[in-house]
Amino acid sequence: MPIFTFRPVFGRVLAAVVAALCAAGCVGLVLADDIENLLRTVPLLLFFSAAAVALFWQPHIVVEEAGITVVNVLRTFFVPWPHVERIDTRYTLTLFTAQRRISVWAAPSPGIRGAIAIERSDLRNLGDSAYGTGRSVRPGDSVTTASGQVAFVLRQRWEALRDTGALDSAIVDPDALRVTTHRVTIVVLAGLLATAMIGLVL
Repeated sequence: MPIFTFRPVFGRVLAAVVAALCAAGCVGLVLADDIENLLRTVPLLLFFSAAAVALFWQPHIVVEEAGITVVNVLRTFFVPWPHVERIDTRYTLTLFTAQRRISVWAAPSPGIRGAIAIERSDLRNLGDSAYGTGRSVRPGDSVTTASGQVAFVLRQRWEALRDTGALDSAIVDPDALRVTTHRVTIVVLAGLLATAMIGLVL
């Protein structure tokens, strides 16, 4: 089973633009020789840059033989295939397990405008687990959307394992579903925000 990794291009571009604008702001203050405002502003600009990286650059999903790794803003989840009970795209791509519901930050479902642009042909041949009562399907299942692209890959592999009986024969170990908190990200963001607030008050 080849490894599939999804990182939203728009999010990475947005993070890079925010970081570039913050860097340009710092350079502008240096060139203006405005040291006082530079010292007060740098922590805030660094916070915006770090937040942009955490929100838009860091999130991604990796699909491989052993399971699914979901990297969100503040936590990373590893979900073995036997734990997956349902894949949904109502608001964002979401993995349902017996223990928890895991939203995939990197694969949001389309908004109203995006849903209107979806054509009927985009909602065909998605895999039987994508369809509800009366062959109904969500806009977020369209392969033209971020949520739909990833959901299509997930369902293909999940259905293949299900159809071969691999999921039925697997032992579901509750401890196999792992959650890792991004402590460094939290500490850095909290520290920069606190420093920025102090700088603005003083």
